Amino acid sequence: MIGLVLSMARARSGQALTAFLLAMFAMAAAVSAPVYSAIADAAVVRSGVAAAPVTERVVQVRRITPTPTDHEFENLVPQVFNGGPFTSVYSTEYDIMIFPADLKQTQPIAPRFVYRDDACAHLRFSAGRCFVSESEVVLSTAQVELLKLHIGDPVSVSYTTWNPTTGEYDQAGPRVTFTLIGAYDPINPADLYWSDADYFNPYPTARMTTEPVFASRLSMEAMRHGNERQAFDLAVDWSSVDRDSFNSVNAAVKSGREQLAGLTGHTVVQTDLPALTKRINADRALVAEVVPVAAVPLVLLCWFVLFIAVAAATQERRLELGLLSLRGVSTPRRWWLAAGESVVAILAGAAAGFVLGHYLVRLAAWMLLGSSAGVPLSAGLTRWSLAALVGALGAAVLAQRAELVKRTVDLLRNVPSRASRWGAPVFEVVVVVLAAVSVVQLRRGGDGLIGFALFAPSAIVIAVALLAARAVLPIAERVGRRALRRGRIGPTLAAYALTRRPGTQRVLALFVVALGLVVFAATAASASADARDRRIRVELGAPRVLSVEPLSRAALLSKVHQVDPQGQFAMATAALPVSDDTAVPPMLAIDSAALPNVALWADRSLSAQTARDLLRPTVGRPTIEVTNKDLSLDATIDSLVDGFRVRWIAVVVPRDGSGVGRVDLGAVRTGRQTYTRNLPMCVRTCRLAGLELEQPEKRGFDVTMTVHSLTQSGKTIVDEAGFADTDGWRTPESPGSKLLVPTLTAAKDGLRAELTNYKGADTAVQLLPTDAPSPLPVIMARTAGVGDHMTGLDKRHQSITIAGEVETVPKLGYKGGLVDLDYAERLAPDGGEALYPQIFLGPRAPADVIDRLQAQGLRVTGDRAFGPLRAALDEQGPAVALRFHEFAAALAAVLAAGALWLVASLERTRRAGELRSLRTQGVARRDAGANGYLVLVGTAALIAPFAALASWLLVREYLPVFSADAQGFQASIWPSPGPVAIAWGAAALLLAAVAVVAGARLRAATARGRR
Repeated sequence: MIGLVLSMARARSGQALTAFLLAMFAMAAAVSAPVYSAIADAAVVRSGVAAAPVTERVVQVRRITPTPTDHEFENLVPQVFNGGPFTSVYSTEYDIMIFPADLKQTQPIAPRFVYRDDACAHLRFSAGRCFVSESEVVLSTAQVELLKLHIGDPVSVSYTTWNPTTGEYDQAGPRVTFTLIGAYDPINPADLYWSDADYFNPYPTARMTTEPVFASRLSMEAMRHGNERQAFDLAVDWSSVDRDSFNSVNAAVKSGREQLAGLTGHTVVQTDLPALTKRINADRALVAEVVPVAAVPLVLLCWFVLFIAVAAATQERRLELGLLSLRGVSTPRRWWLAAGESVVAILAGAAAGFVLGHYLVRLAAWMLLGSSAGVPLSAGLTRWSLAALVGALGAAVLAQRAELVKRTVDLLRNVPSRASRWGAPVFEVVVVVLAAVSVVQLRRGGDGLIGFALFAPSAIVIAVALLAARAVLPIAERVGRRALRRGRIGPTLAAYALTRRPGTQRVLALFVVALGLVVFAATAASASADARDRRIRVELGAPRVLSVEPLSRAALLSKVHQVDPQGQFAMATAALPVSDDTAVPPMLAIDSAALPNVALWADRSLSAQTARDLLRPTVGRPTIEVTNKDLSLDATIDSLVDGFRVRWIAVVVPRDGSGVGRVDLGAVRTGRQTYTRNLPMCVRTCRLAGLELEQPEKRGFDVTMTVHSLTQSGKTIVDEAGFADTDGWRTPESPGSKLLVPTLTAAKDGLRAELTNYKGADTAVQLLPTDAPSPLPVIMARTAGVGDHMTGLDKRHQSITIAGEVETVPKLGYKGGLVDLDYAERLAPDGGEALYPQIFLGPRAPADVIDRLQAQGLRVTGDRAFGPLRAALDEQGPAVALRFHEFAAALAAVLAAGALWLVASLERTRRAGELRSLRTQGVARRDAGANGYLVLVGTAALIAPFAALASWLLVREYLPVFSADAQGFQASIWPSPGPVAIAWGAAALLLAAVAVVAGARLRAATARGRR
């Protein structure tokens, strides 16, 4: 029997080859999901680790030695973390004091004295070389210049300790002389090697230096010192970690922490590695969740095409099956003889597809992910491959059932069989019900695309395709009848070929499903790409963002204006302090004049130009400017209660941002007095931020006074009328009883201020010029939910008014607001440091912008650009998984084209006699060859976008776009139409081209028959 089946397969090699290829394709599609998941898993781990901050990639072990000579720590830790994926860097340090040769010219500095494994390989020497012997040390280039040293000079060093009382470092050991052998600069201070040791922190401290001194371990032991601060920084070698051993890294860290718990002294093991592994595991889970969404319909399509192919081939063998039945062959033998050649071909094709699928996906992964990590063949040996094989065999057997259950007389008739009257509708109802169930589980289950909900996207497309195919064919029937009445033979034959040809409805549904999956994949990819673009644009705020070292807000504005006076490409920004009131969202202060030219503004209802105008309305009151000359304040103190050492303070902010000045104008005296003092910090002019009465220890007091005038060098800056205008002056805002401020009233000779009954409450006797709008206008995100106040730059209560609302604000997204930095600075008289200072750069920023900023004294500490951040999001799990959707959609289009070619080939063989008869009766060649293939493709191309749209609208919010917290961003309802139209057009053109060629072959066969 087996030999007979093989002989039948050889005799009908074309049909056997078709079954072989389709089974191979089905198995390759099934294998593609687990293989791609394995490759994508490795890619996600690699990209996640690369994008993680240093603290998430390093295990930091810290300890202070109980005695200066204790070596237990440095001997034990390498044993605890021996082997595995860890590479360790040991370091130890203590504080020293370096004494310059001439104390009159240079002060001593107190750097950290550090030994660190392999430090020389991570230092660049501007002069000299690295240390070799225990008598040699290397200093930073800045330290060498500060101490006025040269290579080869002796360096006098002693152990030092911190004195918390004086806030200084004191010498605590004898002096030792080393030789300066090199001047270094770190090659990359942000390198993983340095961990978080904070060696190059730019913040000024009492050390009088910001870099350490490096030496050998013997050099450190050669000097008498106190306890050492020791550290092991254990970096994970991720190249040795695969998907199976990934979670073992956390277990190794936990085990090491437990072993170090018994070490003498206080040993601390710190790492954010669990956060990294948790985030990457979530990313991996998303890949495993999303990839099958595309693999399932691809496998179903393969089964469907196989069903069509085997069913068509079985119909061609109806006479053969009828003769077997007529000669008394038993039913089991007839089933085996009918299905055997298909089963043999399918088994052979499945074996070939299992191998092909691995290498096909590895090629696709190399093209889509830039990686084709080696995946063993066993990776595809999963329930997917078994299900694909069983489904292919089931499809083949089911396709032959319709013919095998017929009576012998029906098999011997040369009349095509019609579809059963109830089987197809029942099947369609089942598919529609299953689609509805999957959607319900998806939308109500809340667990995402798992379980039966996994089938929701493809089930919706298939259900719409089946219903549309059933609705279209009756329409084609009516079109054929109308064409027949009008005598149009070609359209009549084409329409009747569609409606009466066996399996046409299945083929139309197949085309709709294939094109629908292409459109769905393109829609998901385009909408997700749009969401990633939108998120990066909003969270970054500008095409490029530079972080700079801490400096005053005035300095930030001044220096950026020096680089870009017109606000064409640079915008200074600073965060406002986090409010104690949880109802106040994060706020960002920006130099709004540059907003239209710099920011990546995303709101369509409110333009950037309008937002700029709303944030910076005209005040009408100019800023009071002063110089470094004598400033005179004329004021009368009528009464002073509990004020024993109260003094007048003028608060001025230099225009160049060199530092706020609090100038003591003198002790307060009752009666009318003039208080005079020069302003040395105002060489380049200053802004008068306010006038204050201050008592040491911030003690409160009552006061009644009148301020008359303010003059400088004989020139009146503010006269009595100017002070009497109460709209021109204000006091700090007083939220409730927390802060008492004076009551301001106009007097004929100036401004009268009165504060009484303070009763121990906090007081703020400040007179502030009104050179900024108050309440301060803000632009808020619509969903931010803010009241009528915020925390100002000086951390005080600041009333606000909502000038406009947008969907998202730059950098803060859906929860935040914008204020003008200059106005917010004027409302905060402290003139303090900018919080998280950054410079937003627009598209017109010159290539040397960093050099220009550094020339103004701004030190750039971070540089983030749209391109790299966007690329990082493209390497997250959801984006990686969606690329498989595009790959699967392309395969679906190719499969549909193959199915069309198969159907056309079978039709050409079966209809050759019919067409020759029509030509003999005088029907034109063009009309006789009318087949309706193009109409079939065109109909499917029109229906497919609607099927894809229905699926997309129902599952959109459940298709993950970001692996981490989405911060309110999700895939767009309507994606960019360009990519979707290109994908739809390409797939439709492929099917149309096959239809044209197939029709040409059919007409050619007709012509040959004519001759």
